[in-house]
Amino acid sequence: MKKILLLLLIIVNAQFSILHALKLDLDLDSGIMPVNGQRSMVNADTLEVVNIEHPALQAYMADSTYYYNDTCDVTVIPLYANPSIYGHNLDYPQGKALSWVPTTTADNIAEIRITLSEKPNFRDSLSYFPTSTNASSYTIYNLFPYRTYYYKAEEIHYDGTVAPLVSGTFRTEGQVRMMRIDGASNVRDIGGWPTQFGVPLKYGILYRSGHLDNVTPAGYHAFVDNMNLRAELDLRGLFRREPHLRSSQLGDSITYTRIVADSYGLSSQRYVYAQALRWILDRLREGKVVDWHCGVGCDRCGTLSFLIEGVLGVGEVDLCRDYELSCFKGHKRYRGHVGFRKLLPYIKKLGPEGDLAQCFYNYWLESGMTEDELDYLRFVMLDY
Repeated sequence: MKKILLLLLIIVNAQFSILHALKLDLDLDSGIMPVNGQRSMVNADTLEVVNIEHPALQAYMADSTYYYNDTCDVTVIPLYANPSIYGHNLDYPQGKALSWVPTTTADNIAEIRITLSEKPNFRDSLSYFPTSTNASSYTIYNLFPYRTYYYKAEEIHYDGTVAPLVSGTFRTEGQVRMMRIDGASNVRDIGGWPTQFGVPLKYGILYRSGHLDNVTPAGYHAFVDNMNLRAELDLRGLFRREPHLRSSQLGDSITYTRIVADSYGLSSQRYVYAQALRWILDRLREGKVVDWHCGVGCDRCGTLSFLIEGVLGVGEVDLCRDYELSCFKGHKRYRGHVGFRKLLPYIKKLGPEGDLAQCFYNYWLESGMTEDELDYLRFVMLDY
């Protein structure tokens, strides 16, 4: 009898240990830090807040005088895409600045490693490496908005020791996720825009940009390693790129295609844009993050973005706002541009008044896309 009771006690203790371990793991993943055996919830209200939007972009997005009309003859973007007021690199995001005091001389340091995660146990983390072992500061860019982040910076010494430098927690805010990818420009995530379906577009899945031919190793690490880019759609014509090039300049890990498109031609180019969207959907089914671009990321890239965001339910004003964001790179693509100003009036004739997303849906159906394909795009991109 004693042996049976002892066996039962061992089983109960084992089950308790397993449950405690599982609970501890869940606590770590959820942001509840165990301290001396007790749980300590991070108070988001006391954390440093980093707005990922450049101050010029924040002011542009907050301008309540921005509205849509069919002639697109009024724009406010020149007030904000103004380097004399807001400085340069207006198409870059803001980041989280770190600083520290080195623990030893640079001769003893193999590398400095910065680790960033949304989990306090640093699971699923991203890594950043300052280019110099003399560094005493670093700024982390390309953050997602409305997330809580945990970070730590460490020296990795040649003798194998690891010296902690600085660590902490912060949270982010903002909407438009501009990207800093060294060697590329006018890069942004199409996520974050509100839709008529009551949910925003998801971040981190679809990007638009200028060409990616000159991306540096640091830019590669940011876009491919950290943002998991795996597919590149090039909309440029042969004359805009060496005709013998048939692969991504980012390397073999990137699925690449070139679909030669013309800008703004919704009628004449409908089957070309359908081919482009179908290619994007095929990559999404493979679980790949996609970027599309033309030369500078304005016209052909902007037209495809307009058509994709429209069928996803982005409204008239925000479609115009997004198109004009290229002005922050210095490209004067105002919504009154002779090409862009014709797009919305054309689309709005294709469906019921007051249901812009259905008008875009009908455009894509007339271009050869199927309902299943369009519904899949919405399933992937709408944050239900």
